Amino acid sequence: MKQKNPSGNVSRLRSELERRLIILRYSKGTIKNNMIIFGWVAEYLNGYGEINYTKELGQRFLIEYRLQANHRPNQFTKAKAIIRRIDEVLENKPFTQCFREAKLECPSRFTDLYNKYLESLVKRGYKKNTVNIRKRYAGRFLSRIPETVSSLEELSAADLYNTFAKYEWLPVCLIAARNFLSFLFETGVTKTNLSVCVPKPACPEALPSIYSGDEIKQLLLSIDRACGSGKRDYAILLLASHLGLRSSDIVELSSKDIDRTAKTIEIVQVKTGRPLKLVMNAEVEEALADYIQNGRPESPSDKIFLRLHAPFLPIKASCCHAITCKVFDLAGIAAQGRRRGTHSLRASYATALIMKDVPYAVVKEALGHEDRESSKYYVRVDIRRLRICALDVPKPTGAFAVALNDLEGVM
Repeated sequence: MKQKNPSGNVSRLRSELERRLIILRYSKGTIKNNMIIFGWVAEYLNGYGEINYTKELGQRFLIEYRLQANHRPNQFTKAKAIIRRIDEVLENKPFTQCFREAKLECPSRFTDLYNKYLESLVKRGYKKNTVNIRKRYAGRFLSRIPETVSSLEELSAADLYNTFAKYEWLPVCLIAARNFLSFLFETGVTKTNLSVCVPKPACPEALPSIYSGDEIKQLLLSIDRACGSGKRDYAILLLASHLGLRSSDIVELSSKDIDRTAKTIEIVQVKTGRPLKLVMNAEVEEALADYIQNGRPESPSDKIFLRLHAPFLPIKASCCHAITCKVFDLAGIAAQGRRRGTHSLRASYATALIMKDVPYAVVKEALGHEDRESSKYYVRVDIRRLRICALDVPKPTGAFAVALNDLEGVM
């Protein structure tokens, strides 16, 4: 039996990990992220009554971490890297160098059909960003098809089985592969629909990251509205938390979209291309007016929200995310595995509506969803409604019932 150090090795590993990162001149942000995830590892160990970190416990942490729906896929990648670093510190080994996977492009023998596939995506109205993602990952899929396959007309289920078994695949790559193979069948290149051969990994759908009404109030109260930047940030966060606007729509907002007489905002959504009309409450109306009149710098741009320094250009959607994260830090609100971007405020708004028994059809219109079912995504965090759907635990029968009775006799 292994003898444990009464004080444990967690504190020593944390100090040594931080020391190494500083010596190797990692950025403050990277060091902070490493320490946050190390803290989660320490909490995990504490929850199981463990005071010593081991490589086995690190792997167990990763297995359970991946099953937690409130973590993004890229966070799992970071967690794997940090566990690897902790293991290296534990064994007193130097950090191994990580190299990015070489860019994999479509082989020349498949180029014609690959280009036709991309053209079909554009014709079907896919957004530029979606086309670029499919281009990248469909190219990666095609680059991994065995060289013995000279043309896609010859592609077989056996070839695909060998391809998918040989490599590790990201979910987004599998989606691109499935879509491309469907295109081949629809255009008559393949006689059978080979898209059914693409694996479908069982990945739990992430729960929406939501914050309570008190947390939202605390967030908004932490903003210093005496300065221009505070007025801008306050208005942005109100639009997300009180009207549920996406960051892509917030940054595109212009004065012509606002009807101050009717107290409405009327836009065409960037993501869906659908029109959306929202009624402003008094807080949103006053915040927008305060920023436009007292905080917004003069600019030829018709967009409302601008950068803080010259040239005063419109901000980008990524800026909304950065602003929200900054305000979360100022407010001192613990994320506890939840996302902290603008979308979390939109999710909190939607969840608040559903918990007030607002009909799904109304929530759909408020959020600008195309599909009514999209609004039901947020009901999964409404414990009150979920309890109504709970089923009674069935009485044990058969061998299981006998085993339970035997166990009760022992107890």
